[in-house]
Amino acid sequence: MKKIREGLAEVFVPPESLTKRSETFYNPEMEHQRNVTVASLRMFKVEEVLDPLAATGVRGIRILKEVRGVRRVLFNDINPKAVKLIEKNLKLNKIPKKRYEIQKRDANSLFLKKRKFDFVDIDPFGSPIRYLKNVGYVLRKNSLLGVTATDSGALAGKFAKACFRRYGVFAGKTDFPKELGVRVLITSILQNLAVHELTFEPLYSHANHYFRTIGLVKHNPDKNLSKIKMISYCPKCHNKKIGIETKCNNCSEKTNVLGPIWTGKIQDKDFCRKLLTNFEFGNRKEIMLCSEEIDSPFYYDLHRIAKSMKKSSPKIENVIENLKRKGFRASRTHLCATGVKTNSERIFFC
Repeated sequence: MKKIREGLAEVFVPPESLTKRSETFYNPEMEHQRNVTVASLRMFKVEEVLDPLAATGVRGIRILKEVRGVRRVLFNDINPKAVKLIEKNLKLNKIPKKRYEIQKRDANSLFLKKRKFDFVDIDPFGSPIRYLKNVGYVLRKNSLLGVTATDSGALAGKFAKACFRRYGVFAGKTDFPKELGVRVLITSILQNLAVHELTFEPLYSHANHYFRTIGLVKHNPDKNLSKIKMISYCPKCHNKKIGIETKCNNCSEKTNVLGPIWTGKIQDKDFCRKLLTNFEFGNRKEIMLCSEEIDSPFYYDLHRIAKSMKKSSPKIENVIENLKRKGFRASRTHLCATGVKTNSERIFFC
């Protein structure tokens, strides 16, 4: 075991790198999303927290030490070695016993106890789908839910059959794979919470080698389910349109129909602005881009479009200004360095 520091927490972590064979794991590349979680929770009244897949316990320990008002965290992991490591790390951080509880059980078994929490974080190795069906049992109205997925190939459409098998979404290769992955994940959250008469309102969503979203849990599921729709995507010119159209209205090529998929907001701009103001950790650029990003679904990857047109990729700023001159809304996106978001159905090169 080696000891590391993350935020205000010190934890012992396994020396081996993250693999499926790791019995308890710590992924340093996920520190940014844990930073975002801590900063997000500080903006709400959160007292009871559930970490159902706690591993080393670093997330829950950071929440106890860095988020004011949190009274108690329930750490759970089915792996007995993880449970022992969580106990060791809680002692290392001198967390009083009255502020935590540790259980060793399957996460779904824990959900079925129907004990309510203000924040639940689902952060598995791979797909979170097996946990989404029952997590609604433990969520209070106006609680917060964070979900991470690392099965990027399936969510982003690279492995279309796996995406349909796991998430019930027809996907495929596009020029917006990271946004596709985020939207498939949110779609699955919405559909599973709807069974419990709940809905999910995304506050902040991002993607790296993983996909992550955190949002508010509310009642009235029908409101957001109406925003889950089919998408027509042209693989030739990358035109995108909400609804089913067999032929591209830009180049007449046959389209690929994707979905059903969430077409609403993937983040709340007001929340992102407040998050940016209160974010004391590194990597503020991503949050800044989120706060400036327009709400229209899907981005256009200028590099991929230019390659398909056998042209040089233009400057992003020029494309954005060109779109605005034509009366469209346009911005950069935090999901792709060469991406542009716009409410136009096509991109105009200068």
